[in-house]
Amino acid sequence: MDTKQIFALDIGTRSVVGLIVEETPGGLKVIACEGEEHRNRAMVDGQIHDVDQVAEVIRNIKGRLEAKIGRPLREVAVAAAGRALKTIECEASRDISDLAEVTKEDVLALELQAVQSAQAILLEGEPADQVYHCVGYSIVHSYLNGERIGNLVGQQGEYMALEVLATFLPRVVVDSMFSALSRVNLEILSLTLEPIAASQVVIPPNMRQLNIALVDVGAGTSDIAISSEGTIVAYGMVPEAGDELTETLCQEYLLDFQEGERIKRLVHKEESITFKDILGVEQSLNKDEIINITSPKVQNLALKIGEKILALSHKPPQAVILIGGGSLTPLLPEKLADYLGLSYQRVAVRGTEAITGFEGLEFYMSGPEYITPLGIALVAKNGNNLGFGRVTVNGRQVRIFELNQGKVADALIGAGINIKKIYGRPGMALTVTVNGQLKIIKGESGTPAKIKVNGVEAHLDTPIKSNDAITVEQAVNGRDANGRIADVIPNEGLEVLINGRLLKINGEIIMNGKQVEKDYYLEDRADIQYTLPGTLTEILHKAGLNHYLDTSIIKVNGTEAQGDYQINDGDSINIDIKNKQSDEIITIDLEESQEPASNTEVLQEIKAPDETVKVQSHLYVNNEEVIIPGGMDNLLFLDIFNHVNFSTNPPQKGAILVMEVNGDKAEFTTPIGQGDRLVLQWKVNEE
Repeated sequence: MDTKQIFALDIGTRSVVGLIVEETPGGLKVIACEGEEHRNRAMVDGQIHDVDQVAEVIRNIKGRLEAKIGRPLREVAVAAAGRALKTIECEASRDISDLAEVTKEDVLALELQAVQSAQAILLEGEPADQVYHCVGYSIVHSYLNGERIGNLVGQQGEYMALEVLATFLPRVVVDSMFSALSRVNLEILSLTLEPIAASQVVIPPNMRQLNIALVDVGAGTSDIAISSEGTIVAYGMVPEAGDELTETLCQEYLLDFQEGERIKRLVHKEESITFKDILGVEQSLNKDEIINITSPKVQNLALKIGEKILALSHKPPQAVILIGGGSLTPLLPEKLADYLGLSYQRVAVRGTEAITGFEGLEFYMSGPEYITPLGIALVAKNGNNLGFGRVTVNGRQVRIFELNQGKVADALIGAGINIKKIYGRPGMALTVTVNGQLKIIKGESGTPAKIKVNGVEAHLDTPIKSNDAITVEQAVNGRDANGRIADVIPNEGLEVLINGRLLKINGEIIMNGKQVEKDYYLEDRADIQYTLPGTLTEILHKAGLNHYLDTSIIKVNGTEAQGDYQINDGDSINIDIKNKQSDEIITIDLEESQEPASNTEVLQEIKAPDETVKVQSHLYVNNEEVIIPGGMDNLLFLDIFNHVNFSTNPPQKGAILVMEVNGDKAEFTTPIGQGDRLVLQWKVNEE
């Protein structure tokens, strides 16, 4: 076919219309048009029921058009019935706490997950062999942690969610159309949907800021499209149209369907109509009598259309445009206006005489029934059709449809691959409570599936074309979380110096009522209680030295203390006994062979200074000289507390202990020596 000419075919329930248009600098020019009615009811509600009969009508139209233009026709632009459209709104969510930030790929995967959920809802109650193609979807709302957000890409949070409005087309509708066309040696150049085609002509983009309802009243259905805010926002269908009026006339006057259809069409043209019933009795009626007979059906049709418009638009539209042969039904515009609360001027029938951008209409066609074939031609010219092609996914052939350019994601949906499985499931988390506070250890992140197109690594939004081969390797789920007690409790304990031996006293750990150690494996949903020893009695008990409590003189930082004395991190404890014979105070030597208790760690052995050596050493604390009796070998910063008057209790909450040796930051275990300059003070936060 000459690329400057388009063969458009509108396969309707009552008739088929074909036209040839030619592209011109000003738009499209109609150069030929042919139409023919189905002899029998080969189509019902826009669905082909008798493929051979429909193919025969198409063959006749094709032949007459070929004779007019003098060449064969090979390709055709067509539209699927709006009746077949199925629209489902669905939501999908995903935990994103394991993501550094949400990527475009993450959002696309969630969109497709929502589409697949909508597809599953659509198939509920349908036969097992029913298949639907997704022909488009739009995002209604995006959510981050339950709050609506404009764009999820780049965000961080706990979970994200999307509401998606997805539109589907039953495969049987497309397959029956392919079958009818293949019988007359025609290939599909362009495929669109009837309401989309009609809206292209009647509601051009510069009108879509207005809230307009377009109603295509055909024989079996009334298709509806709603415009608002610059786009077509909704499609819908009412399964009632002109056939209900024809059947009413047939019942009332004993007519066959063809005669009833003839009378219905003459009502808006003739004042009086003569006909014969199936018994051969001739009657003559004026049009008012016929209108009265059909008035209840017209009232009901207006009611159903009005209800659907309000359901789609959520409010009365600013105007309603009626097209299609059924739009000529007497009183339909007025009754629809009454139902919607609009003036009669706001509900109008539009025919080809009101259409711009086409030449030659006046020579070939007029009336609202020709709007859809013109729209089919316009969609084919502009290229915004349901392009289609065949690809393979893991060796399985899949037919895909898309509004613009096909992507890997479209093929995966068509192949029925669960999008949830594209990203490996993260491992199950461990949750425990520690002293009433919830702690979570996350599972391992999953490994995404590997996608390739023709052997080259690809992603969900990678463009594809007909005959591409797509492979998807299975994703790997992450391992469930595991951990030990040490992963969720403070790794602190108390460091104390007891008679020159530096010990770390760990706390007591109870998990689900059982005492455990730090290396014990966590149990999911476990309740853990962790307590540190606080009093002198508790410290000595943990260190295995509680037998000295009642028989010894015990000093903390040089001051005699009782068992209920509160011990702080870094305190120095000295245990002395009095010689009963000489009243001499003797410092107990903790033998190296004495093992500490199980929850006590020996950090460093410090031997007591040799008292026989009378050495005096000195250093400076906060610029004041301090005399240290005995030698200074193996002396630590911790030992200075025995020689200065310094409170180990913070002066206020949040105070920080500052320790320095010769200008460098120090710890309790930092060695100190002759002449060193020490800083020891509490730093109070002024904020």
